[in-house]
Amino acid sequence: MHRPLIRVSIVATAILSVANAFMSEAVAADTAKLPPYTSVQQAVRQYFAAQPDYQRRDIISQRDAVAVLADLEKLGWRVADRREILDRVPADGELLVRELRTPAGRKFMRQMDRYPDAYDRLDRLTHMPQGTSTLKRLVAGPDGYKLIEYLTTASGGREMGKMLSDTPRGRGFNRSTDRIYTQRLLMDELNRRYKEAGGVVPADVERREQAEAVW
Repeated sequence: MHRPLIRVSIVATAILSVANAFMSEAVAADTAKLPPYTSVQQAVRQYFAAQPDYQRRDIISQRDAVAVLADLEKLGWRVADRREILDRVPADGELLVRELRTPAGRKFMRQMDRYPDAYDRLDRLTHMPQGTSTLKRLVAGPDGYKLIEYLTTASGGREMGKMLSDTPRGRGFNRSTDRIYTQRLLMDELNRRYKEAGGVVPADVERREQAEAVW
């Protein structure tokens, strides 16, 4: 009486087994296509090392991210959801990028980029009223970086950030913008996505990468 049900159950189990096996093989194949993580690291470093007048903590732009992703694709890894990454990287024509890539801007940038969240605070400043003139004054002034130092390291700077957060265009002033401003932040994002794609980052490589981390 129950034989038809038993037969259906056996067939369903067989179908599920075949589907699971197929999915496992597909995942294994995708993982096998990934280049070694050290090759990913090398490709990123080589790209930025070839850029004129570039230092590791300098701001990057979407043009840089597009080029890096293209280099990784040549290695065999087409990073998923590329648009999400690019949307988090400052555009080439953005005020922050334009100003920080002037001679005076580079000098200012390399004075302030040693501080944690320096780019986040500077970015938020540019979106405040008179943000453009504020950025230009900081870049032009001999000690413009000291405002960023104050905002990122002093208790008074954090209090100032809280006050700015109460203004319409300053909401969340002390929080991270979650944007990708530097080579280090781009590498962190690639590290995360590499693991999501099934790649394995060797423990010693991970430790070295974390030890070398800069803001």
